Amino acid sequence: MPSLSAAFGPRAHIIPLVARLALAALFIIAGVLKIGHADDLASVVSNFSLGLPGPLVAFIAVALPPFEVLLGIYLGGGWFLPLTSAMATVLILAFIGALASVVARGITAPCGCFGPADSAPATWATVARDVIFVAPAAYLAWWSRAAARLTEEP
Repeated sequence: MPSLSAAFGPRAHIIPLVARLALAALFIIAGVLKIGHADDLASVVSNFSLGLPGPLVAFIAVALPPFEVLLGIYLGGGWFLPLTSAMATVLILAFIGALASVVARGITAPCGCFGPADSAPATWATVARDVIFVAPAAYLAWWSRAAARLTEEP
């Protein structure tokens, strides 16, 4: 059975550890800053003019912050890493899509990514920041699956 070190080099766990902890901090901070501000988050999502029905906007506003916190905790703990890293990747890609849509349509709306204090209008720089965030998430999704395959070999 090949070891992770043999397959990925002597520092096999350093890069995934840094990616995992950085993403954990990102999601925990973003979620905590939004908890208790569902009305503000609903307003931000509505201002994106994505055509989402009101009940879905309300659900996102209530569910997203604790989901982000839980996702961050699971990433930080390394639990269910193939699943949690894939979820992080998909969530960040959804944020990128929504923000790019807002900017491309010329809508002046805050990102709201880090709670109500994050009131600056979304710009292409905001989209680029999220593209940077998706890189470690996608890497971690790939790495966790590769590591799982290596450890499952007989």
